[in-house]
Amino acid sequence: MVHILTILIVCAAGYLIVKKYQTQTVIFAAGLLLLTIAAFQGNDFVSMAKSKSTGWVVFDIFDMIRVIISGRVGKLGLIIMAAGGFAKYMGHIGAARAMVDLTVKPLSKLRSPYVVIALAYLLGQVLNIFIPSASGLAMLLLISMFPILIRLGATPASSAAVIATTACLDLGPASGNSLLGARTSGMDASTYFVSEQLMLAVPAMIVIAVLHFFVQRYFDKRALESSDVSEKLEEFRSKQESARKVPALYAILPTLPLILLLVFSKFVVASIKLNVVTAMFISLIVAVFFELVYTRKAKEVMADVKVFFIGMGDTLAGIVTLIFAAEVFALGLKAVGFIDMLLSSAHGVGLPAIGLLIVIVLIIGITALMTGSGNAAFFSFANLAPDAAAAFGLKAVVFVLPMQLVAGLFRSFSPVAGVVLACAGTADVSPFEVVKRTFIPMAGGVIVVVIGSWFML
Repeated sequence: MVHILTILIVCAAGYLIVKKYQTQTVIFAAGLLLLTIAAFQGNDFVSMAKSKSTGWVVFDIFDMIRVIISGRVGKLGLIIMAAGGFAKYMGHIGAARAMVDLTVKPLSKLRSPYVVIALAYLLGQVLNIFIPSASGLAMLLLISMFPILIRLGATPASSAAVIATTACLDLGPASGNSLLGARTSGMDASTYFVSEQLMLAVPAMIVIAVLHFFVQRYFDKRALESSDVSEKLEEFRSKQESARKVPALYAILPTLPLILLLVFSKFVVASIKLNVVTAMFISLIVAVFFELVYTRKAKEVMADVKVFFIGMGDTLAGIVTLIFAAEVFALGLKAVGFIDMLLSSAHGVGLPAIGLLIVIVLIIGITALMTGSGNAAFFSFANLAPDAAAAFGLKAVVFVLPMQLVAGLFRSFSPVAGVVLACAGTADVSPFEVVKRTFIPMAGGVIVVVIGSWFML
């Protein structure tokens, strides 16, 4: 009975999110409701959260919010906030634009729009390592890459589809999903990226790029040409001309945190360990120095540093609070015994490790499709991985990595995902027209990730 009620609560939460109720509030409420059920069962969820009781179970339910926030805000929360602030500052000073412009420019020399589409995906996925926001990267590429693809002969829908998927794998130490994946796996961010992510991501990227080539060419042959392409291109050109121009050297600034983290790790300089947040602040100071030298306006440059902290606040209000809500929800699922039920059911029917992994992948995928958020999907179920892996005597990363990667893949063909909506709006097409073109490449990526994970078992 309790498990049926749990499923109803999960379905109700998904329904409300699809209906555009505030995501964090819905997930918080669902988590608190599950904890209330656990309290009626007499389950000790306080011990599960490694905390102490307030003395009254009603207060204990709400105290779990405090326990989870206090345990996360100074660690994972701070890392994600620093990454968000740095990304916002890079956009503000024009460094992110400089990097995109520098890397996109060679693509315009190729004549086939579908070769360019395949390469554009690969380029965008690499840029995502340095610009971890899916929507932020998409907006930059919509300004710079979209007109090039249109000019070479691709339709607006195809151009929007490839740009919407450029961050589908959430790669690199600056990604919120990657950071949580590394932490859940018991690894530092650099090791997780180099030793684990790239092993599955590279073959997935190749398959996705090839599928983009054939899928977009197929749909473009059947699609009617947009009548207002020239008007849209003129609009993009005017925006580019009015944007702030900075030296090409600025393009290196968004890469500094990753460079620092990779250099000062066991792969290069093992004697020095550098924290992600520290790398972000070092890179911020270097960027400020660039600005001082370039503009020679110390007062304005120092005032602009506030953009970094505004970005941290925006990230706290968005992604980090989503982490808090998801952890309350995950604790609720664990407290009512739902997670143990899934694991015992898998063992009860003799489900092998790959079978359980596929079930969890499907759960994450459905959540990402309903919410349009890879973060919400992965954050809600990441805590399943260590227990699931331990049940089969495996390392946590064997489950964590495919869970993290498929969350972004499923998000990229969700018609309610912010990045899909932004790209569809720019192309002046329906979001369903975009996801129709992203479904096959993303499905190919999911298959590669699952098969690759099978070999890791």
